[in-house]
Amino acid sequence: MINSNNITKTLILGLLVMLSYSCADPDEKPILTFDDAIKGSYPRVTSTSGAALVDPNNLSSSSFGYSVEFVDETNGVDVTEFKFTMTYNGGSEVDMPGRTYTSADFTKNADGYMSMDIPAFTAAELSGLAGVTITAANADAGDYFTVKSYLSKGGLVFSNSNKSSTITGPAFAGRFDTTFPVACPSDMYLGEVVSSSDFYWNGFDAAATATGVSVEGYPISIVEVSAGNFSFNDWSFGGYQTYYACCVPEGDFGFSDLCGVVTFNKTATDSYGDAWEFKYFMAADNVTLTIAGNNPAWDENAITTITFPVAQTWTCDNCEAALADVTF
Repeated sequence: MINSNNITKTLILGLLVMLSYSCADPDEKPILTFDDAIKGSYPRVTSTSGAALVDPNNLSSSSFGYSVEFVDETNGVDVTEFKFTMTYNGGSEVDMPGRTYTSADFTKNADGYMSMDIPAFTAAELSGLAGVTITAANADAGDYFTVKSYLSKGGLVFSNSNKSSTITGPAFAGRFDTTFPVACPSDMYLGEVVSSSDFYWNGFDAAATATGVSVEGYPISIVEVSAGNFSFNDWSFGGYQTYYACCVPEGDFGFSDLCGVVTFNKTATDSYGDAWEFKYFMAADNVTLTIAGNNPAWDENAITTITFPVAQTWTCDNCEAALADVTF
């Protein structure tokens, strides 16, 4: 039988051991206090100018600058260095000449934080460091530059790799890294479109299993994933709601707009590892887009008509030549 007196004695002994550590030897105290904790610092954006993209059609005017204040327990007084590097398409990281700033470059702003206005990054600067020539003819959708920053304080270096995700969220407005996609401002329509789908859940060589489907309460929309990159919110175009009463397929579906030329992903892999194929046709009025989708692993097949509210100004780089070709 368990002896309650022994339990009580054990608990008292444990408490005495903890008290002896916390009182007798301050170097072995079990509680981390604010004074003992390592305190980081981060650059908070206070204003911006220009757009963070490299526009092949307007290289001379492609620039982006911003101002920051250094946020920590001393309002940035202990920040000693703010350094920038750059990568192109995720490649090797290179230093940016003239982009290492020290405390001599910082000033105290009206709110009491040490701060600085970062000179604008230009397309010429970024492409020159990467050793590439950017033109509308040779640019590829998905090309990008990344400018990285490193903040030094107390012998420690803080960057995007060791920051909290909260810091760079909208509430704290922190910025360590900035991505500059190679893209033109897009005229792609964003929002809900009218859709109508014919489903061939037994294969395209069989009769349609449903026609003219537009699922009420689940509209099809075009969303912007990143600058110049877009997707439909549901690549089954209502098929999963119709047949499974749930969800949408996830995967590397999408399309890109590079200076008015749109390229659709004609193949994709969903989150289950299934391979999809697509074909597209844009009508001469630039209002109606027809899409054939094929997931042979499960015979999930559809021909969908997308109707834009207004004529689109972009051209399709890899659409089929005729509507009759949009099938499998």
